[in-house]
Amino acid sequence: MSWTHLIRFNHKGSPTFAQLVNPKENGDLDDKIKAEIVTGNPVKRNIEFTGETVTVDKKDLLPPAADVPIVVQTGLNYNDHVKEATEVGYQNLPPPRPYLFWRPPTCLAGPYAKINVHPVQQDSLDYEGELIILVGYEPFKDVTVEEAGKQIIGYSVGNDVSPRPGPKLGAMNYIWSKGFDEFTPIGPVLVNAEVLGVPPAIELKTIVDGKVVQQDNTKNMTFNVAEVVAAMATGTTVQPGTVVFTGTCGGGQWFTDKGKTHGIPDGSLVEVQFEKIGKISNIAHFL
Repeated sequence: MSWTHLIRFNHKGSPTFAQLVNPKENGDLDDKIKAEIVTGNPVKRNIEFTGETVTVDKKDLLPPAADVPIVVQTGLNYNDHVKEATEVGYQNLPPPRPYLFWRPPTCLAGPYAKINVHPVQQDSLDYEGELIILVGYEPFKDVTVEEAGKQIIGYSVGNDVSPRPGPKLGAMNYIWSKGFDEFTPIGPVLVNAEVLGVPPAIELKTIVDGKVVQQDNTKNMTFNVAEVVAAMATGTTVQPGTVVFTGTCGGGQWFTDKGKTHGIPDGSLVEVQFEKIGKISNIAHFL
């Protein structure tokens, strides 16, 4: 294992990976981060340490993934989320296999970026804290769960920002309404899968304006990370560097309010935290 905790930021005019110096076990980051510049890309297994150490402003971090071909989403993948979805009228749950859909890679935003919310998305904006996985050392298709687990490169944190049904949007359109540019924050760190294991069992929390609104453990996923990746590859070639959202737990505002919520308002601070990985922190900015 050549690297353990990678961040990404602009260095000398180019997006660059760097290894955290003395990463904290709980995933916390200081406002000023010490890191060693590396060359290469973890997807290509060619990370090399340069010996150059720099100090980075936390607010300048980029998504910790480069050249992402597509973003894959997993729905209804925690037991309590399945229960609350059933209570608002979803049928045939739990799903017999992972429920998957896609977003364009242009939707990704940095771990501390503003969430720019288009007017059509503002009726009922919701949060979904999720574990992120980066997958694919090479293209793969129709693999076993064990083989799929070996394609998991690392873990990060994400907020699957979700416009719910409303007068402007109409019924929820999972691909289009979630796929707007720089709408989906991930980060702040990519943690090597060998550090946390496959599958990991780690605590997660989503916090809105200081209030904990989601709390669970990844061990309560309906389908673990390797099972999700194997399902993605069924009949489909998964490309190297694919970013995967693995599903949210219960506690989303729209589900808690039985579909009657007006969503989080402009200026809301949404934080998603996973133990041993870190926390993203983003303000909803209505355009």
